[in-house]
Amino acid sequence: MAEYKGIKGFKVQYLDQDPVPAVAGWSSGGTMNTARYYFAGAGIQTSALAAGGIDGVSQVSATEEYNGATWASNPTGLNTARFYFTGCGTQTAGLAFGGYDGGTPGLTGATEEYDGSTWASNPTGLNTARQELAGAGTQTAGLAFGGTPPNTGATEEYNGSTWTTVPPGLNTARNGLAGCGIQTAALAFGGNDPNPGFLSSTEEYNGSTWASNPTGLNTARRLFGGAGIQTSALAFGGTTPPVTDSTEEYDGSTWTTVSSLSTAREGVGGAGANNTSALAFGGVTTVASAATEEYTQYGEPNTFENIGQVWYNGTTKALKFTDETFSSSWATGGNLGTARRLLAGAGTQTEALAFGGLEPPTTRLANTEEYDGTSWSPSNNMNTARATLAGAGTQTAGLSVGGQIPPSASTGATEEYDGTSWTNSNDLNTARRYLSAAGIQTAGLAMGGSVSGLPSNATEEYDGNSWTTSGNLNTGRYGSGAAGTQTAGLVFTGETNVGLQNATEEYNGSTWTSVNPVNTARVTLGASGTQTAALGFGGDTLPGAAATGATEQYDGTSWATSPASLSTARFQLAGAGTQSLALGFGGQTPTITGATEEFTITGTKNIKTVTVS
Repeated sequence: MAEYKGIKGFKVQYLDQDPVPAVAGWSSGGTMNTARYYFAGAGIQTSALAAGGIDGVSQVSATEEYNGATWASNPTGLNTARFYFTGCGTQTAGLAFGGYDGGTPGLTGATEEYDGSTWASNPTGLNTARQELAGAGTQTAGLAFGGTPPNTGATEEYNGSTWTTVPPGLNTARNGLAGCGIQTAALAFGGNDPNPGFLSSTEEYNGSTWASNPTGLNTARRLFGGAGIQTSALAFGGTTPPVTDSTEEYDGSTWTTVSSLSTAREGVGGAGANNTSALAFGGVTTVASAATEEYTQYGEPNTFENIGQVWYNGTTKALKFTDETFSSSWATGGNLGTARRLLAGAGTQTEALAFGGLEPPTTRLANTEEYDGTSWSPSNNMNTARATLAGAGTQTAGLSVGGQIPPSASTGATEEYDGTSWTNSNDLNTARRYLSAAGIQTAGLAMGGSVSGLPSNATEEYDGNSWTTSGNLNTGRYGSGAAGTQTAGLVFTGETNVGLQNATEEYNGSTWTSVNPVNTARVTLGASGTQTAALGFGGDTLPGAAATGATEQYDGTSWATSPASLSTARFQLAGAGTQSLALGFGGQTPTITGATEEFTITGTKNIKTVTVS
């Protein structure tokens, strides 16, 4: 009888506990009882404290304790309800100080101590009343620094009864910053200085003075969460603007971007012992949040999760395995500077290129824009203004091909982009509009299109200098989607004189082969990916301007409709990126739009138990 190892290539393991994720990340925790933001947090991941804040209407005094799974409300809240304040210490020995209480003058230096059941006010508050400050330390050795107004770097030490100012304070005065550590080894990072603005700078405190670290956060931000100690810290959430889910780890010298929060938010509370175990809770996007997320980074001697592994858990006496499920979604990105349709695109989701197109009512464009994963910025124009063109390549090595020039002639014009400017190259052998393209700048592929009002089956290969005619498409068409490379191309959908096509064809470097069709026939759609992992999205399903947001995925054999559709249904748009990280931009809804959307496929590992019935 065959053994499992002989079939799968590995043995069934015997483990005392289930495998853990190999990559650090956030997972959902218990929901807070009071949704809130701009509040104080303290403690560690399995024993945290939340107090005060604002619930979207007014400041609150509510206090909650987290046990690693659920939040429990304490009927005894803060004596001074407030927000924009901070805290430090533990769940059973917490400290809250500063903030804004909504009164006159509003700013407060009020200090309160928590003993695990009640808050006691200390008649001696901060020497400098302030809001949007940061804190570190313990209940008997606390530290307060930064804040506003006015913007300050003031630093004060707490000895369990009184606050003492320690000049000269932070090197960079700021507000909305985060802090962590202890009184003699604290960390201050991020925040806002009205001039120059949002900060990434980091400073370390040694018990008497602050020293600036020349290596700051990768993402400048304010009103975010922080946790850990001076040599092992975590920064998460905040506003950049806009509100961000970005998370970074600090190792005592540099910040490294790691897995993002599931829910982007500012005004989020933080707790945690170090950068391997932290808690994010509350905050606000557009409304107050009660969401809690736990950050965990596992290390040896744990066994890490791998897709397909099988093991017997000796503790629970269960046979288990790991598989993976996938989810997909479209998210809004930054709008094009120039709204347009019938444009072309190239590049990746975080380094994309948009060029050409049509602007109302009939203006052909030469405009070029570059996308950095957040926003579009203008670059130098193409030499030939045109619409219904095709694009290929990358943001620093792009290719524009064919199209329609004023007033209505087809062109075979080819241009190369070097990341700054466009240079004319040799024309296509067959001038055409509504064509498709794939590949890179030195190995491009152009196929289909419209020639004298008729669908074309012409295919041409580009070597970085000139075009050579290759094998024809089996179905001549225009307005198709395309993906892949010069030797492994893909073309799908489009229109002929008899109507829409759902036909798909694969190219092997010389000939086209018909394969399984798409599910939704359409024209002038967006596309991305490769011959074995392609994405088609949007388009016109006709008759008339019937915009769709439908998205389909190709696995090299067949097409599957994605549960995620474009938020803005449209046609005559452009696409870039891969199947799992795609970008759609521009088009017509039927109004012309500059809307940009980002498509993401996320895989989630799941541990499942084998049951016998």
